[in-house]
Amino acid sequence: MLYPVSVPKPNSAEDLIGYIDPSGRVVVPPAYEEGHYFFEGLAAVCRTDRRVGFIDEDGQIRIPFGFAGVGRFQEGLCLGQKKLEAGYIDHGGKWHIEPKFLVASEFSEGMASVSLDGETFGYVDRSGRFTIKGQFETARRFSNGLAAVCRDGQWGYVDRTGRTLISYQFEGPRAQPFTNGLAGVCYRGRWGFIDTKGDWVIMPRYEDVRRFSEGFAPVKIDGKWGLVDFSGNTHIVCKYCELGELESGMAPAALDGAAGFVSPQGAWRISPEFDQCFRFVGALAIVRKGDAYQYIRRNGQVVWSSEPFAMVQAPPFVE
Repeated sequence: MLYPVSVPKPNSAEDLIGYIDPSGRVVVPPAYEEGHYFFEGLAAVCRTDRRVGFIDEDGQIRIPFGFAGVGRFQEGLCLGQKKLEAGYIDHGGKWHIEPKFLVASEFSEGMASVSLDGETFGYVDRSGRFTIKGQFETARRFSNGLAAVCRDGQWGYVDRTGRTLISYQFEGPRAQPFTNGLAGVCYRGRWGFIDTKGDWVIMPRYEDVRRFSEGFAPVKIDGKWGLVDFSGNTHIVCKYCELGELESGMAPAALDGAAGFVSPQGAWRISPEFDQCFRFVGALAIVRKGDAYQYIRRNGQVVWSSEPFAMVQAPPFVE
């Protein structure tokens, strides 16, 4: 896997994007206006004329620069834009689903939420056919056969036929997808976790929650984050200013203004000597220290450092 890095343009507020390998060696010299992380072996890059194409992990162009905007590959398809309409391309850069949507999202479990008018959302299958007609204010990805959907300002969950399996009763700006059979939802201003039947497994008593990963989920009480297990038992008391999800036994965390990575037991795996830490993607993670950012290995070794004030290439948000 290659990783995007940014180098400030001389006499400009903008950066150019290139790519390094896990050793920190520059494989793709900085030449692009934008560059994204790799998914399914391809990364979207944008030229100075704002046209988007894809490179492979050797840095070679695999899909020509013919798109106005793209997402990332999931399940063999990638969201692509042509003028003002969105569709889906395959790994060869061919339209698998012709552009016809005003808003669209990535595929998950063979389904993608889309909208023809930007106001009501439904789901299409890989043929581009609506299997659930547009009827939701917001529609999230499928996970464990269910998707969180919003109607009249409340969240519920539907199955792949559009049948409501968990009634519209949850609040907030989001409802989580199911991971490890549980999903975080907000009820009467507090967050907890439900199972796929809609029953409370962990009662709503938190200010916020993140997804379960490797048996634990970050939860927030009195402005601080900690970890709970599947039964809601406190594993790490809520003391961190920030705490991410576990990945390969470590999570980004911040305490008293210093950031590093902790174990599921709360021990520092990478010392808190940074200003900000992002999650690991493969072998490397981005950390920020002062005016620069760095890529580090899981043992804390720095393999690449940016110039001062370079734009941080944070990994994409995942939920």
